Amino acid sequence: MKKTSALIMVLIMVPAAAAVLSANDALDDELLSADQAILPRDAGTNNALDDELLSAAGTGDSALIENLLDRGADIEARDDDGETALMKASAAGQAAVVETLLDRGAALEAREDVIGFTALMAASVMGEAAVVETLLDYGADIEARTDVAGDTALMKASLNGHAAVVETLLDRGAALEARNNDGRTALMGASLAGQAAVVETLLNRGADINARDEEGDTALDIAYDEGHREVISVLRNAGAVR
Repeated sequence: MKKTSALIMVLIMVPAAAAVLSANDALDDELLSADQAILPRDAGTNNALDDELLSAAGTGDSALIENLLDRGADIEARDDDGETALMKASAAGQAAVVETLLDRGAALEAREDVIGFTALMAASVMGEAAVVETLLDYGADIEARTDVAGDTALMKASLNGHAAVVETLLDRGAALEARNNDGRTALMGASLAGQAAVVETLLNRGADINARDEEGDTALDIAYDEGHREVISVLRNAGAVR
């Protein structure tokens, strides 16, 4: 059974507390370094080069990325979870590598195979505000949604407690009151996950404190159901009532 990547696990699970997760595997000792001579590509080495590219995406070594692409690595190669090099670099916060890949033609709106997240969602869920800015500068769809739950990048950033990314996305025009397939907004997602700082950020930006999901629950109802006392306090201080 293949091991699910850390990024996929963050996207699937509702976090109980903020956790620092690595979005990429460490480079294998045999990975070609940027200082090594570039050897001519032999027939039948496509998969090896592609694997090296995927592993290198999270290292920040743009020169190595260029070398592998020059040798013929497939820029759209995917790992077992369907993640591309762009997604891996985005999740790892490697803005320079993200730019290199995009300048070399990486598909900005490609989606991974498990829940359908994009590079922008990967950066948002891991709290990489600088990469979020880079991707948006290149034209990333700020309102793209996951295939399963219908979450946006703003919802993912809110759920995982990344206030700086939330601010960035809102400054760049993200829809504050967008709803996922359960009718939940970013404020409801942050309340569900106990992200008090993000709840306060969203309220300060004008989030509807009385909005209700498909079950008729407000953010305050959700916070009570989950037992998040700090979130309850923030919401009640902002005027929420049951």
